Amino acid sequence: MNSVDEELKSIPVSLCIRCKGAKLLCGKSACPIISKVYLTQSIPVSVNDVAGDSPPSVFVGHYGYPKVRIGPALPIRRGDTEIYERPDQWGQMSIDDIAKLRFSLYRGYKVLPISSPSDPNNYLLELHDLILSAKPVFSEIEYSSTERKIDFSAESQPFGPGGYAKSFYHESSPSNPGVEKIYYDTDLRTVEALRLLYPETSIYTIEKIFSAGMLGKTRSRKIVPTRWSITAVDKILSDRLIQVVREFSEVDGNLYFHHKRIGNEYYILITPGDYSFEMIENWNNGSIWTGPRESIAEGDYEKPGRMVTNPKIAGAFFAAKLPIVEFLNEKERRGNILVIRFIDGDYTMPLGVWQVRENVRTAMQSVYYLDDIDKFFEIIRIRRKVDLRGNSKTYQMIKLQRKITDYVK
Repeated sequence: MNSVDEELKSIPVSLCIRCKGAKLLCGKSACPIISKVYLTQSIPVSVNDVAGDSPPSVFVGHYGYPKVRIGPALPIRRGDTEIYERPDQWGQMSIDDIAKLRFSLYRGYKVLPISSPSDPNNYLLELHDLILSAKPVFSEIEYSSTERKIDFSAESQPFGPGGYAKSFYHESSPSNPGVEKIYYDTDLRTVEALRLLYPETSIYTIEKIFSAGMLGKTRSRKIVPTRWSITAVDKILSDRLIQVVREFSEVDGNLYFHHKRIGNEYYILITPGDYSFEMIENWNNGSIWTGPRESIAEGDYEKPGRMVTNPKIAGAFFAAKLPIVEFLNEKERRGNILVIRFIDGDYTMPLGVWQVRENVRTAMQSVYYLDDIDKFFEIIRIRRKVDLRGNSKTYQMIKLQRKITDYVK
């Protein structure tokens, strides 16, 4: 039997970067990279039932769509478990610490049509009640069968093992008033609901209620797989902000930001202009999706009238964009945005795009000024030993595009 590294040699690395284990573009029945990561974990699954305080947490799978697995997740512990569902509080945790935290969330689920929220059964109503809770809730899951599989996704933080729920119980708990009000407003469109919830409500709470089909008009409410809901929320929120940001004046100068954490390094530049957004990911040898193969850079670029809806680099594109347009909205400025992300061998397992969002948000807290865009790429060339000018449409646009004022003497 071939090793995982031998298997990967026959698969183009660009295919893995675009797939990230979700679409099985290589034609295999299971992603060899995810399988390798899974085999390094030792999670006990010989359980008939679990009990503990759910953060609260919910899992929605995507296999079998438009019928999906949906249900609660909980650790086998009591007390304040909110941190299990709050990536914005994981700033000092290592990859191993985060993995152990998330892999200890046991899932229970039943299979429901995605249209179920338009006429929810008792099971889904109980799940909605859990999600509405303002604090962790004691819950119990009794299994009819369990499976060893741990759920990985490039978009969502991982979950531990689970199985089909024979029964599910949770104690009553006070609801989050703001979220409850939106939940019971069945005449409110989803986009408007998100506008009213954010940023007062944590984006990680919004992702859960969006995924469980708790927003929008009654007839249009649908269950959304967890990995898709994360990207959808990022996109909806950032698209709304872009409409506002474009009305502001241009940024004064070339704004430079930088941050590095858990095997990911971010270089961010905002230059004067109308609005454009480009993100380039450089996956280095030894990183999770390249393995022993050569490094590769992939990217996406958008501007008004040509907005990206299905980026090659997947949900990271929208996760990075949201905190940057939030920054521009706060400063009442607009500009051309360029994000370059380096992923190194220290990033040993997919943890979800939350780390893109949170790392970029941290980067935006410290701003520096550069003379021009060449200085930005020169910093990267010196530090990372690679020149990505040829990969960047933003660079080409700034260096080659002429303005009407250039012709006025």
